[in-house]
Amino acid sequence: MSRKQPPPVPVIGASQDSSREAELRAWEERQQQRQQAAEPAPEAAPATVAALAAAPTPAAPVSAVAEVSTRAAAAGYLEMPVFAEPDTIVPEERLEFYSRGIFAVQYAAKANHERAEQQRLIGLGLRLKALKEEELHKTASFETFGDLTDARFGIKKHQANNIIRVLGVAQALEDITTQELKERPLRVLVPILETHSADAVRKTWQEAARHGNVTDTALKEAAIFLGYAPPKIQPVLEVEPSKTKPKTLPSDESERVLNRLRALAAEDLAAAQREAAALQSAVQELVKELTGKLEQ
Repeated sequence: MSRKQPPPVPVIGASQDSSREAELRAWEERQQQRQQAAEPAPEAAPATVAALAAAPTPAAPVSAVAEVSTRAAAAGYLEMPVFAEPDTIVPEERLEFYSRGIFAVQYAAKANHERAEQQRLIGLGLRLKALKEEELHKTASFETFGDLTDARFGIKKHQANNIIRVLGVAQALEDITTQELKERPLRVLVPILETHSADAVRKTWQEAARHGNVTDTALKEAAIFLGYAPPKIQPVLEVEPSKTKPKTLPSDESERVLNRLRALAAEDLAAAQREAAALQSAVQELVKELTGKLEQ
């Protein structure tokens, strides 16, 4: 079974001439081999079509390229998996091979995106802090630091200040995680950095990460557990006095008797009249008795 060659990778900013692309690839491979073998100065890079049309510029030395590559690797970026074909003709095995490659590409892209967002926060923080401390908004004729960041970079004043505030926390964490660092959860760690140390910040992050996704709530709980933050003080609940059931008033009993007589009248009017008359007589006797006691 003949293998298909992978599609050529276009060179950004150059022509799509396949021979020039092949020449560039060959040159890059030779430079890498010479670097590994510690050979003397590298040969000059072949010029692209676009480069020939533009003003000539000297090629970057291999040492500079190596330095950038080493720095990128140290920063935690993952190299995107290179396309390759499996050494099998079994369709099921080829499907499994390509599927693993797709998952690897997705994983690397996500990891690199999170690391890039982390470094974006740090990069913005360093530069915004410098702009603010040097009061460079005055140089650009802006009245305030916030006016400069809003007009020139689309960053509101409060957002810029929050980024500057969590800068030290983000720098303390970049060596232990490649995860995206968002400004809002990092605010929890600012007092820990100010009152304890960068190491306390890292320990708090690692403790929170043991339990899954790192959120501001998880960071607060980890800080309390490690003793870097005061425990939560639960508010004292005031117990309301129990409400005693009011005593049944005489009027309620009278209403009950009247309702019973009305119900009886609906069934037997004569019986209701007799019972009402008897009740009236008894009430009159009671009134006389009570009146006599009051007069004594």
